[in-house]
Amino acid sequence: MEQAITSVSTPTTHEGVTSAVITSLVSLGRSSVDRCAHADELARALAAVSQCYSVPVPSSAASAIQKALADVSDLLQHRRLYAAGDTPSVYTPEQRIVIDNGLRLLWAHVTTYQLHAALIDLVRTVDFIPRSVGFWKQLRKRTVREIIQRGPMQWLLSRTERITVGERIRSLEETLEAHLCKIGMLKELTTRCSSTFVDYEQLTARMREGMTLLELVYSTNGICPPRKGHGAFKSQDPLIFTAFYFDENSFEKGCDGVASSDDVVRSLRRVERNLSVFRTAQTQFSRCFQTAMAPCRPPSKIRQRWLQVTTLAICLTAGGFWVVNNQKEFQAGIAATRAALQDFLTEHMIEPLQAIFGEVVLNQKPEIQDAMALLDTKQSLRRMLSDFVKDTHPKISQAEMNRVMDEMDMSVVSLQYEKQLGSAVKNLMTGDIVRMLLIQVQFIKKELMVAMGAIDELMHANQLNLQILATIPTFLAFGGLYKLVTSAFHMIYKRMSDRLYYDSSEIAGFLRNNLRDIERLLNKQNRGSGVGDEAVLGVRDLGFLILLLHQLRDLYEAYRALFQEEEQERFEEDLDDLIGEGLLVSQQLAVIQRMYHSHPFLYSTKPNKARWILD
Repeated sequence: MEQAITSVSTPTTHEGVTSAVITSLVSLGRSSVDRCAHADELARALAAVSQCYSVPVPSSAASAIQKALADVSDLLQHRRLYAAGDTPSVYTPEQRIVIDNGLRLLWAHVTTYQLHAALIDLVRTVDFIPRSVGFWKQLRKRTVREIIQRGPMQWLLSRTERITVGERIRSLEETLEAHLCKIGMLKELTTRCSSTFVDYEQLTARMREGMTLLELVYSTNGICPPRKGHGAFKSQDPLIFTAFYFDENSFEKGCDGVASSDDVVRSLRRVERNLSVFRTAQTQFSRCFQTAMAPCRPPSKIRQRWLQVTTLAICLTAGGFWVVNNQKEFQAGIAATRAALQDFLTEHMIEPLQAIFGEVVLNQKPEIQDAMALLDTKQSLRRMLSDFVKDTHPKISQAEMNRVMDEMDMSVVSLQYEKQLGSAVKNLMTGDIVRMLLIQVQFIKKELMVAMGAIDELMHANQLNLQILATIPTFLAFGGLYKLVTSAFHMIYKRMSDRLYYDSSEIAGFLRNNLRDIERLLNKQNRGSGVGDEAVLGVRDLGFLILLLHQLRDLYEAYRALFQEEEQERFEEDLDDLIGEGLLVSQQLAVIQRMYHSHPFLYSTKPNKARWILD
């Protein structure tokens, strides 16, 4: 049986070899002359895992990878249930080669997909550790706050049952270091599994190496739970974990290929069992890791501020009891507040708005002066002056009379008034002093009404401004109240919510730190000359690079709504260039420099005007 790929024309890449084998399997399964058993099922299973993922951060393809593995498992289970009574058949030499190659490729691709899924699991599992380490290190500097944050339940524990902050930090750091090495080894192997291969023996060797690595990755090796107690007397809770193993043999022991359909059935059953073991290992590892590292996770924001929450609850409870015991006073206070608020709104909002609407839309203007009363006052004054002039100056000309009446000239009255003041007492009884006083009163009334008309004109000119000014207290009061409530709610939400970031300035700060670490690792990778990248960048640093790229992508995807739409498009393009494996290290470093000088929020020290996350 020829297993080596020796012909130059034969494709040696995974895509080319897989495509050729799938085509051959489909033709064998659909052949009307000599139909090959299980060829069609093998082709469909191989097609489900034929896509090669080679990006550094396959988290964007996580759902597709898990779905492909689930599809293969369902397909194999369906084939096993409905093909239990099939008669075994012996393959021809040509069929044997194609089926043998298809099985080897299926085992290799399924293992590669499992490696990708394990890489995604580990990256997501340890994603919280760097933030947790920072939290506990910051808390260690504040002794009083650390003591308060323990809470009454921790205060009651004995020293042998307590977990110190330093022990939590040690546990997190050691666990992170071990799993970064696992991530680096997974990345190295997935890269090699996705590269070209010389023959199927090399493919099988990679597959077995991958299964061995999966057994290491999903073991308790590297999980360092925190120890309880102080000093040398520390205890550690046991890890509940069941060991598992993958079946590395594609064929029966002593066989190096397939001869009949029974060999294919047994090989596919082993693939199905390996997939079942893989799912069990994922679940068991996740449960064991979460249980072991639960004491090292930062407590929720509510637990961190249990003292404030308790104080607030006590105050609210006391206030509720007071309201229940003093309902009349409470209702009276509510009624007085409601009445005061209604008066305030009526005076400073409703009436000014009605006046503005009446002036602007209906052209209605309030009048202080009565125009008809002013006209009547003037006519009455003219008649008084006419009668007075006729009585005191009977020989006055008609033209002079008309002038005095039109101008309402009071000089004739004033001159006569001055003459009679010399004998005021006598003229008060027999003269015209009373008459002249009444004329002067009428003149004063006319002048007052004219002044009222001037006031009307002044009010008409400033009515809109005055009504707008009258509404300012309402806007100030309600604007200040809205700002106070939103600020208080934002502060409470920020202190109580477990959300990591709230505005673009905080996210930009994390992105700057993240890009700085990525640039440092890429520079370390670019340090050697003529040496492979993997030889320069160790598995730990490679795992850290994968974690940083994962955090960079996931953080941007989670908070992209806080950035402008144009910023989103440009930044996403730069992220794709940075994460893609097609670029050289020097090109990736150039991408980081381009991101720094293209996106102002990455180098600006001033906080950007951020959009509130709740808006």
